[in-house]
Amino acid sequence: MFGGGEQAEQDLYITFASNRLYLVTARARSDALNGLAVERLRELLAETRGGGSGVNVGLTGGPVLEVDEMAQSQKDTTVAAVLALVLCGLVFGFGYQETGRPVKATACLLVGLAYTFGFATLVIGHLNILTITFLPILIGLAIDFGIHLVSRYEEELRHGRTPRQAVEIAMVNTGQGIFTGCFTTAGAFLAMGFTDFDGIQEMGVISGAGLIICLVPMMTLLPVLLLRGRQNVLDQALPRRAPPGAKIEGIWLDRPWVTVGVAASLLLGAGLQLPKVWFDYNLLNLQSAGLPAVQYEHKLIEGANRSVIFGVVTASSLDEAREMQRRLEAQPSVASVDSMVPHLTEDQSRKLALIRDVKAPLASLRFAELDDSPVNLETLQQTVRALQAYLGLGASLSLRGGEEALSDELQQVRQALRRLNEAIGRTEPEEARRKLGAFQRALLLDLQETLAAIQHQDDRAPLQPEDLPLPLRHRFVSKSGDRFLLQVNPRSNVWERVNQKVFVRELREVFPAATGEPVQLYEYTSLLKDSYVEAAYYALGAVVVLVLLHFRSVFCVLLALVPVGLGTMWLAGFMGAAGVPFNPANIMTLPLVVGVGVTNGIHVLNRFAEEHDPHIFGRSTGRAVLLSALTTIFGFGSLMVAEHAGIASLGLVMAVGTATCMVAGLTVLPALLRLLGRCGWSLPGKRAGKGAYVKAS
Repeated sequence: MFGGGEQAEQDLYITFASNRLYLVTARARSDALNGLAVERLRELLAETRGGGSGVNVGLTGGPVLEVDEMAQSQKDTTVAAVLALVLCGLVFGFGYQETGRPVKATACLLVGLAYTFGFATLVIGHLNILTITFLPILIGLAIDFGIHLVSRYEEELRHGRTPRQAVEIAMVNTGQGIFTGCFTTAGAFLAMGFTDFDGIQEMGVISGAGLIICLVPMMTLLPVLLLRGRQNVLDQALPRRAPPGAKIEGIWLDRPWVTVGVAASLLLGAGLQLPKVWFDYNLLNLQSAGLPAVQYEHKLIEGANRSVIFGVVTASSLDEAREMQRRLEAQPSVASVDSMVPHLTEDQSRKLALIRDVKAPLASLRFAELDDSPVNLETLQQTVRALQAYLGLGASLSLRGGEEALSDELQQVRQALRRLNEAIGRTEPEEARRKLGAFQRALLLDLQETLAAIQHQDDRAPLQPEDLPLPLRHRFVSKSGDRFLLQVNPRSNVWERVNQKVFVRELREVFPAATGEPVQLYEYTSLLKDSYVEAAYYALGAVVVLVLLHFRSVFCVLLALVPVGLGTMWLAGFMGAAGVPFNPANIMTLPLVVGVGVTNGIHVLNRFAEEHDPHIFGRSTGRAVLLSALTTIFGFGSLMVAEHAGIASLGLVMAVGTATCMVAGLTVLPALLRLLGRCGWSLPGKRAGKGAYVKAS
């Protein structure tokens, strides 16, 4: 009923690489069972490999990749979180040349992280491949609160303040910058919640709320811990000295025009690299290259003479399906269309006659019981050797007669028989008898089932949907039998965006509601990119509002955004020059760089408003901004060790973005403040007792 000859035999299977690769598809009963289904399939594959079949088998597919990549992401982020915690602790301790207060701040950070885990469990209830990265990210960001608070506290102690006075000044003066910085960064995350992509919304909610949650123990528990310990007495006894970096700061503050000129030159250079910045939509480039499922996936793609993913359209009648198939096959981007439509609509009279001719001699065929007796190895080996000799003779005669193709086929069979004899000789006799007996019975049983199926073929009427074999019926016909599926195979590799876009467009010309993995990938990556760009605008709006509320000056908002603007442009220049593209994973940096970068400007402006002096390395602020940026770099940079390429690229881009914003905030912004001061501009401070600055000499 389904045709004859070699092509019909090939059509019974999903094949690739000139029929060297065969696919068997399987689906879990529900998405919730994907993990168990993948585990069971791997057990079956292990049994197949261990059974001496010589078959090279592998497992891949969407659910397999999802399970494996989630497991890999969990492993990567666990390693990254531990690494981030260790590195941030070392930076904190080395920067202050002590361990007591950094350990106290780290303890408060761990309390905040524990609260965040509880919040994520209560509100979201699960993690995905995006949100699972929140832990190392929060470690790098939330430790900044402790760094700024401890820095100002130590500075005031060394000015002769009592511990309580030092805590009060740190909480009120520096605390304002900490609060505003926290809420701007949290706002950048929470802005993701206004997008249309569920994964991005969850990332924004968990990370944004997590920052605010981590702020609570830093501003409540840490001050209490700072008032305890002998280190306070030591700090008050130490002589006042210029903090490290105070002299280096003069390089850019004493030459503000040069600093601004260098920044402008770097900005121009970055602008020249912008045309080289591109977006990589190909999700294959984000996978963990070492995963077996990924390796088999690439093997299929490289060995396929058609795409391994396909489009799907449906029709409500056979006539509509036939017309759709005709139009689809005429599209330049379509290689072929798989469906049951040709089998159900063609003239089947010739096939019905052929079935009757085949059934007639098989009608009286009866099968004996399967022989369970052991295989006689000696007789089998003699028979195999004799057959080898005949095949060798036949190959020679065929070659002399000019039948080179037939000669090659006979030689291949001869070599296979030789390998069989060698394998029998290497195997323990009892095991060889057992395996050969099992193979013999399985082969005969399969033959019996095939012939029995032919005997029972219904040749009275043309093929109907209900006559299709169950696997084909489940795949191509709806349960009710009134809808028909057409599988549209693309001609080119539709993982690539250019091919994907053309294929989806031509698919929708025929059927606007078309679906399938190429369509889903096209919409998914487009929505992801647009959502993060949208989140970046939301983040920028939230930052502007918060900074405006804090300083009550539009000009201060512009100054606070200087590190963000310069840092973002320098980051883009680096990506263009280094050939690092944006992708669906690292595009998350757009809103985050806005939130993280503006924090540097807030702390610098906050201290400038207090003392009307752009020098920050002569005080605790410079060191705090530097160390907090370094911890953020290490927090994100720890993700670079991930085997998952998407997570690693997120860590790289965010680490570079934080570094560029840090450089702009520590050098260019103070230089601008120096120039503005020479022009008579100053940022007015506020009196203590009104929620603002405490007088500190």
